[in-house]
Amino acid sequence: MLDLMAQPSVTPAKLLFQQCVAESSIEGNTLNFIKNEISGYLLNKVEPRALRKNVWEKTLASIKSSNRQKNSIITDPFYNNLPVVLQDYLSNKKVKWKNYSDVKVAMLTPSNEGDKLELIHVMPGGSIPQHTHEGKENFLVLHGSYSDEYGLYKAGSVQTRDEDHDHKPVGHPTTGCIGLAYTDGKIKFSGKFSKILNFFNN
Repeated sequence: MLDLMAQPSVTPAKLLFQQCVAESSIEGNTLNFIKNEISGYLLNKVEPRALRKNVWEKTLASIKSSNRQKNSIITDPFYNNLPVVLQDYLSNKKVKWKNYSDVKVAMLTPSNEGDKLELIHVMPGGSIPQHTHEGKENFLVLHGSYSDEYGLYKAGSVQTRDEDHDHKPVGHPTTGCIGLAYTDGKIKFSGKFSKILNFFNN
């Protein structure tokens, strides 16, 4: 996961995922702390310059406008469980959910860059059908937890899955699981009804 955090953010999906990891996960917070320390050191080396008179007023006005806009939005019940950076990103967007039985999926960024970022809500006790991945999937647990063949994962944890991982994620029986999935390849169903699921997935 730290490999992903160290890579340059060349697409909107990767940048937003990295920001959410930095805010929400233990590993991300540690890496973010190091980056902030380095940035602070370099900032102290910069010669100060005078700002235009209206910069401060414009900044305050922008913050007030953003807060008003955020407060007026009708959101999903679990909106407050999302990282602040993701709340800000969604503040002027409508989240369009696709329902798959006991799983809801919302695409947050266009997939025409070769990668995509999705918000996934697994209902309590719900599961995602058995699958593997053609590329890599990095999954950040935002709320609740889930388990698969490899372990139990709680809020703040990040998992990386690829073609070597064949798994069936199951949401916690009480809380379910809300997570953020950053993928650079297609999901490949491998369990029961895999031929039908893969047909509709392509």
